Amino acid sequence: MRKAIVGAALLLGLAGCVSVQRVAPTQELVSSEVTIRQAEEAGAEQVPEAARHLRWAREQAKEARRLLEKNKREQAALFLQRAEADAALALALAREAPARAEADQARQRMQQLQQSPVQQ
Repeated sequence: MRKAIVGAALLLGLAGCVSVQRVAPTQELVSSEVTIRQAEEAGAEQVPEAARHLRWAREQAKEARRLLEKNKREQAALFLQRAEADAALALALAREAPARAEADQARQRMQQLQQSPVQQ
C-alpha cells in the first residue's frame, strides 16, 4: 500500500509539473496550506515518514512565499505544487498508520492463536 501511495504522489507531482498553469499561485498557496494543516491534524508529525514529508511541504511553502514576495510567480507555483504533493503524501501516510498498527495487532493475535495448543 505504501508503494501505491508514494507512486500516486509522484504521479500527481509529475502531472502538476507538466500541466499548464491554471490557478494563481496565491490560490495554490492556500490549497497547500490547507493540505499541510490537514496532515498536521491527522497526526503526521507522529509518523516518522509522514513527518519528513510534512517538513518538506512546509519548507517548500515557505520558499514559495519568499518567491511570491519577489513576484516570481512561476517558480513559486512549482514550489507550491511540490508542497501540496508532499503534504498530501504526509496526510495519506498519517491516515495509513493506524490501519497498519491495527493490522499488525491482528496478525500478532492470529499468530498467538496458531501457536497455542487446542483445548478440548
